[in-house]
Amino acid sequence: MSIPSASTIFSPTLARQALATTKDWNYIDAWLSRHFVPGSPPAFERNADTLRALLALAAVNESVDEENDLLSKADARCLSELRQNVEPDARSDLLGSLESNLTPDGKKGLDALSETAAALNLPFGDTEQMATRIMNLHSTAFSLEQIGARIDVLINHLQRELELGTSFLQEVDGDKYQSPPNLGKQTMEFQRKTKLLAAKLPELRERISTLAACEGTTKPTVQDIGVEEKEFRSIEVLVKDLEGQLKSYHGLPHDTDLARLELEALRAELTALKKERDGMFEGLVERESPNKQRIPRR
Repeated sequence: MSIPSASTIFSPTLARQALATTKDWNYIDAWLSRHFVPGSPPAFERNADTLRALLALAAVNESVDEENDLLSKADARCLSELRQNVEPDARSDLLGSLESNLTPDGKKGLDALSETAAALNLPFGDTEQMATRIMNLHSTAFSLEQIGARIDVLINHLQRELELGTSFLQEVDGDKYQSPPNLGKQTMEFQRKTKLLAAKLPELRERISTLAACEGTTKPTVQDIGVEEKEFRSIEVLVKDLEGQLKSYHGLPHDTDLARLELEALRAELTALKKERDGMFEGLVERESPNKQRIPRR
């Protein structure tokens, strides 16, 4: 404990302030001791600022503790009043009587049902929901088993690859290993290809970014597909028409002049066939009608 100075002893005002400060520190020490039971409060600097901060904190803490005490007392009083005024529940009595009159198998079944509902996080024990949860659990378990099997296969594959790599490393580190005679040439060729690909890499990246931008900006819709389909149908009809026209020129030579000559010859042959057809038709008419006057041929 510090010895007060002479000015403090002979000055009543300073003496009262020192006494008040001592009382405040005693209060703070007692308050800290209560909150650090069974240990002791940590060391800290004792000055006026620390004292003011601790006094404010202690005041807030005391007020909160008082409010909590009042709330706890009120809750306890309400709970006691509710317990005194509660009426017997007929449903609870009925459930109690049913549970007491159950057979051993019934008790086991009820316990199993309640444990299953608790494990499945179903407080009301709906059997349909329980069955759904159980099926989902079986499905999840099967999926996990399949994933585990695939992981085992992958682990085995990695183990084999590790063994092969280890054996190859041991073979390379051995004295009997000799590099291929054309290893230097292959290395130079690989370096040349690497440089060529590295030079083309920016161009390829630019193409990829351009394609990605085009795909991102122009996404086809159902209406666009319908319009394209209509255009395709019209083009298909036009192609069929052109194919029909081309079939009429089938067999003609590739030379234009020869094709024209052959076309003229075919036209002359067509004209002769038409005349022959007309003559045959006139002869048929004369033969079928002999009494009529013969029509002179023009």
